Formats: sequence, C-alpha cells, structure tokens
Amino acid sequence: MMNVTVDIGNTIISFCMFKKNKLLKFIKIPKEKFDLEALKVLKSKFFNDPNVKLLISSVVPSSEKILKAFLKDNSINSVSLKDLLKKINIKTNIKKKNEIGDDRFTNIIYAKKIYENCVIVIDFGTATTFDVLDRKGVYYGGVITPGIDLSLDVLRYKTAKLPLVKFKKTKKVIGFSTKEAIESGFFWGYVSMIQGLIRKIEEEKKEVFKIILTGGNANYFKGIHKEVVLIDEFFTSKALNYILNEYTK
Repeated sequence: MMNVTVDIGNTIISFCMFKKNKLLKFIKIPKEKFDLEALKVLKSKFFNDPNVKLLISSVVPSSEKILKAFLKDNSINSVSLKDLLKKINIKTNIKKKNEIGDDRFTNIIYAKKIYENCVIVIDFGTATTFDVLDRKGVYYGGVITPGIDLSLDVLRYKTAKLPLVKFKKTKKVIGFSTKEAIESGFFWGYVSMIQGLIRKIEEEKKEVFKIILTGGNANYFKGIHKEVVLIDEFFTSKALNYILNEYTK
C-alpha cells in the first residue's frame, strides 16, 4: 500500500508518495498555482490507487479547503492529522497548543522518534522556525523568525531601487556591488542568526542539542554548526509518513 502526504505551507504545497519508508516521488507547487486544474494533473500521479492512504498537514485553511473539496468530489478519502495527533502523547510546555502549526508538532514527534531528546529542529519555510526537544523529551518551545524568501521579497518590494536577488551561498562577507552586498548579507546574516540562536538556546537550557535542518533552503547551511546531525528538506513529509504508518491501521 502506498502513502501520500500533503504538506500545505504558506508558500509551497508538497505532495510526496511513499512505499513504507521509501520516498518514491514528489511534486512541489507554489501556493498561487494550487487550484483545481493542478489537482486534476496530480490525481493521475498520486491518487490513482484506490487503496492509497492520504494524510494532510496544513497551515493554510483556504488551500486545505480546495484540496478537501476536490478529494470529496472524487471520492478520495484522507486521514485527519489532527485526529492522529490526539493519539500521540507528547509532553510540552507550550501554553496554547492550538496556536502551534501541525507541521511543527509533526517535526518534533519524528525528531523524538529518531533521536529521543536534546534536538532543535530548524525548518526553513515562509517563516524560519526553531523547535526545541529538551533532555527529558519534552517539546519545550520554540523560536519563529521571518523566512529567507519572505525577507528577500520585502526588501525588494518595500524599497525603490534595490534589486530582486535570489538567495545563494557566498564565500565572502563583504560585497562589491549592491547585489553582492544583499547576497552576502542574507546568507551570512542567516548563518549568524542560526548560530546565535542555537547558542542562546543552549545557554538558556544549559544543554547541548543535536540540530536538524529541514525545508527548502536547508541545504545551503551544510557545515554551519558542529552539532548538525541531519539535513533533509523532506523531513516534515517523512514525519507525516511515519505518523501515517505508526498511528493508522
């Protein structure tokens, strides 16, 4: 039996197909192109098998509504992630759990499965999130900062003359043109932010953490910290697949 996971983010919607724990194929769609026409194309690639198990994680109600209406019209069943999360007993210090995105809970559950404790999951999405699993295996809390692509867009569209620049890894900090200055500023600025926040979290908790990097920009940050144990842009999708396998019959 195949599993299909759908991760509906603020910018990108990811469809992944798994056989057991193996990722077979994936498609990523920008949110602005996610409509019924796109779903008709995706149907032949992901929903042809009537026995497929489908799990949806969403932080965008409008996109989730489009998907669920399409599934209903085509008699395709899906599993409720919120119902599955209720089955999973994970201790947390979060005061208002209903405010936490399902993707963040999902990442912590999978991180705990793999590493048990002392983990920070850094997810590079529309927002860059840091979620902390402490030495007792408690989801202790997190940090949210503006995401890389979002910040680049703001810089471009809220200024009169600055160019639109794509995020890239740079060797030098000092740029010799406006474009180079923005490129280095964003890369090394985010490197410094990541390193600085990890250090502050470790000082505050008096613990040393293993670091997981995920999300579309994760691979740019290979080698930035000695405690990085995993870089996987599909970590959230694999986490959803794990939950689907572990908590459904």
